[in-house]
Amino acid sequence: MSTLLAINTSPMTRTAVTRRLVQAFVCRWQERFPGGQVILRDLGVSPPPHLDERTLLAFSKPPAELADSDRNALRHSDELVSELLSADHVVIGSPMYNFTVTSGLKAWIDLVGRAGKTFDYTPEGPRGLLAGRQVFILTARGGFYAGDSADSGMDYQATFLRSYFAFLGIDDVRFVHAEGQGIDADTARQGEARAIGRLEALFAEGQVRRVA
Repeated sequence: MSTLLAINTSPMTRTAVTRRLVQAFVCRWQERFPGGQVILRDLGVSPPPHLDERTLLAFSKPPAELADSDRNALRHSDELVSELLSADHVVIGSPMYNFTVTSGLKAWIDLVGRAGKTFDYTPEGPRGLLAGRQVFILTARGGFYAGDSADSGMDYQATFLRSYFAFLGIDDVRFVHAEGQGIDADTARQGEARAIGRLEALFAEGQVRRVA
């Protein structure tokens, strides 16, 4: 049975374009994988805590040496890592905030990046442990940053996320951008419509594949 981890990161609960895109993706995923499991994680409404000293120190301890206080410090990270490890597909609704990701998504990234769980350090360099999964990132941007846009050099969102998931061993990361959301109402609607069309094409063209 396939499992989808669906992550919303926008603090806006009623008007966020990325929430509508995630909902559309989940609906189409359920049609593609009937009977599959969907895990919903809302980092916008309930953002995880940022890393603190106790958690970082607990990260570095062998399991046999963990005290109760360490296990408590690791509680949030363990839960998020477990969700990620169980997923075949991950979809993330990611509005661009100041050319990159929301603070809630950054906190999630810091909590799931765990040596020995999602990646390993080896003599040959770091090795990701999550190979075989697919990640779909659905963005909303006030301006235009994709492709050969004049402002493409300011897109730290896509470059960061692609590099991070590659570090975890996931090289199949696909983006759907709803751009121009801050220009005017017509441009915003057109940008969202193009994003929905691109999202539907992912499924129609078989790009959302069954993970072995």
